[in-house]
Amino acid sequence: MSTDKKTNWIIWLIVGLCALAIPVGLLGKAAKKDSDTGGASESSGDWSLKFKDRIKVIQLTGMIVDNEDEGLFSVANSTESTIKKIRKATENKKIKAVLLRINSPGGTVATSQELNEAVLELKKSKPVYASMGDLAASGGYYVACACDKIYANPGTLTGSIGVIFNGMNFKGLADKLGVTPQVIKSGLFKDIASPYRPMTDEEKKILQDLINDSYDQFVTAVSTGRKMKVEDVKRIADGRIYSGRQAKKLGLIDELGSYQVALKALQSECKAKYNLDHDLPVEEKSSSSLLETLLDTSSMEGRSWIESLAQFAANQKSAGLADQVLPLSLRARFYNQPMWMMQ
Repeated sequence: MSTDKKTNWIIWLIVGLCALAIPVGLLGKAAKKDSDTGGASESSGDWSLKFKDRIKVIQLTGMIVDNEDEGLFSVANSTESTIKKIRKATENKKIKAVLLRINSPGGTVATSQELNEAVLELKKSKPVYASMGDLAASGGYYVACACDKIYANPGTLTGSIGVIFNGMNFKGLADKLGVTPQVIKSGLFKDIASPYRPMTDEEKKILQDLINDSYDQFVTAVSTGRKMKVEDVKRIADGRIYSGRQAKKLGLIDELGSYQVALKALQSECKAKYNLDHDLPVEEKSSSSLLETLLDTSSMEGRSWIESLAQFAANQKSAGLADQVLPLSLRARFYNQPMWMMQ
């Protein structure tokens, strides 16, 4: 698509959304009126919540990897969208607390760290609780340990504090099939962990040192987040998983309880922190769609809808139309499995 055509598409999108902004603006006025009269009924699907003081629920689901499986009008649960939501919650003064609902087996080291740092920044200004679902292990626990408090069900699987390098060696099979690899490389270790030859002792040491360094960073994060001694963390951080009940005894979580128990505890903290005599409304449903972006921007910054739309259009100009509309799974891109992960 040419630049002119794409610009025209954006202009027509802006015009259409300006029309949409009228009823949404009326909703915002109604929300402000409810807020002024002290209304604080719990709701998760009401757009008017964007204009109220509230508790925000953010989901962290699936593998923690650096990709963005979302389009312009899609509901996204990618790790990247979760990071964006946490950063928006940090900036949005209407969000008074965050409940991070985690159901993840782990993922890559760097992205887990990025989430951990985003949560640490968030909790400087407002309470952040973690509620663990079926599984919050390895990288999932890396994120949870940054929260003020961690809640888990007795049967939740958590822990798995460690780092692993996955690789395969196909040399025996290649020899049987008559496959001979041909490698031209710029340095001795450029083809480290090649599946077509045995790994040398020196290569094993390099990779082991890499894993050990990442492991030390993980242990340090847990030690800081849980206020435990490093040596105490290392005694239980051998890669094994724990039930929620075991994790409670070891100090890896604060309390046993469901999502509702964690939410109730967070409501109590908000009442004490903000001197409230009522529960805050809870924004449970979330998306990364265009409309939510505009609602967040206008309510958070006090911008007009025209300003928000203009800013959105400017941000999208550099990206292709297909990348804005289609989810990652339908785009002509392919991603390799990371070699070392928290899992």
